[in-house]
Amino acid sequence: MMRIFAPNLYLCAYHLRKDNTQGDTHPLWENCDRLLSHFTPKQLSPQLHLGEHRILLPPPQTEINFNLSDESNLEGFIQPVQLQDSYGVFFNIGYDEENDETEDVNLESLQQFNPQNSLHFPFSSGFLGETLILTLWLTRKTRQQDLAYLRQLANSCYQHLFNCSDPPLSRRGELFGSSIFEYGNPREPEKSPQVLIWLFRDEIADQTLQNCFLDIFDLFFYRHKVVKAFYDSRHTYQKLKQYYDSLDPTLDDIQSQLDRAEPNPQDSTYLQDFKTQLKKLSTDSLSYDRILRKMKDLLTTIHINSNNYNSKIERICAILETDKEELSFLRYFGEETAPQFQQQIEADLRYFDQGTGLIRQAIASIRAIVEIDQAQCDRTWQRWEKKRDQRQQELQKKAEANAQAEQERQQQANQDLQDQIQAVGVGIAAGAIVASTSGLATEPWQFPSSDRPWLPPHPFVIALLASVICSLGGWWLAKTFIQKRRSQP
Repeated sequence: MMRIFAPNLYLCAYHLRKDNTQGDTHPLWENCDRLLSHFTPKQLSPQLHLGEHRILLPPPQTEINFNLSDESNLEGFIQPVQLQDSYGVFFNIGYDEENDETEDVNLESLQQFNPQNSLHFPFSSGFLGETLILTLWLTRKTRQQDLAYLRQLANSCYQHLFNCSDPPLSRRGELFGSSIFEYGNPREPEKSPQVLIWLFRDEIADQTLQNCFLDIFDLFFYRHKVVKAFYDSRHTYQKLKQYYDSLDPTLDDIQSQLDRAEPNPQDSTYLQDFKTQLKKLSTDSLSYDRILRKMKDLLTTIHINSNNYNSKIERICAILETDKEELSFLRYFGEETAPQFQQQIEADLRYFDQGTGLIRQAIASIRAIVEIDQAQCDRTWQRWEKKRDQRQQELQKKAEANAQAEQERQQQANQDLQDQIQAVGVGIAAGAIVASTSGLATEPWQFPSSDRPWLPPHPFVIALLASVICSLGGWWLAKTFIQKRRSQP
């Protein structure tokens, strides 16, 4: 049966700060209280002293210590920390190797470190991730075992700690002269956290860890920022892919519409359809560019925090006055994994940048065709309006000519009526004159005599001439009087 000595579990968890969750209701503090409830009645959130300092507990307190009532050899502490735009928590529970009463324990004792899987914090949009470090001392019987045995021991520790039958071992190595095993897939942080099982052969690894643990805590913070950014980029990738895959059918449909389109100034339905499609493409382009920009921001986040990670490695080397090769196990993430993440996102951006070009080209093509067809329709419409105006002018001239002809005809009819009335008047007047003088027609005509040698006019002629003269005089007087009255204002 495998036995180990003085196992200790360290939890490093990180969560983004948000303006509306900076108080004691922050999800990270709630998870910490839930974790502490399995070990001690003490709670973290009531003791928080929020401020701009790195330590979030009231000075001079830096951590909350506790002991297990049913296991006197087990002790632990929790320490909240503020890191840039995030909160962090450092939790420890384990056995004191310097205590003389501490003895070797079975692997089953690791189960009490993780009651009800409380070490696994819920993965959310603001949660950056967590790293669990299980350190344990090899016993005298296991120090001389080969690598296969050490791997089996580490896997067994993982199985008992997380009640898992298939440990997700990703790699192994040496760190400060002791074997270390890493579990979890950084590409899938939501499925399993990063777990490091460190098998101490001697005091060198333990003492070195204590000397630089705060810097290692920061190191994991940068690591999880890189992992979270890459994790978010995969969701962004799916959105971009959905937009990108819809481009071909959309562009094919637009091409079909362009092929069928015929400019018609009297029916602009197809132009309205194109304008609607143009608006939709413009909206899609904005959404696509926004998501693409988010992908670029995530790439920038990975780049910045990868540099911070590598800089922190150099700082740890300076503190420990050791060569970087001693930290090759930790350097692997900054030199291998993070660059792979960057290369993956850069490849995605090169691929999806083509989508931006296609959308913009489609928008430009539709806009150009719409402008051309609109101009052609406008010219056709202008010609049609010109012809319509010409026809209206011709019809108007014809109507005016007909009206003028009708007016002239009416005037002529009126003139004829007046002439007829005048003729009738003249006839009536002549008849009246003749009638008035007809009595004199029977008068005898006195012929010339010795007393009157000239022939006098017949009385009828005299009366007739007198009547004509009187009629003409009366006509002239009436005409003059009427014209005078008309000329008065």
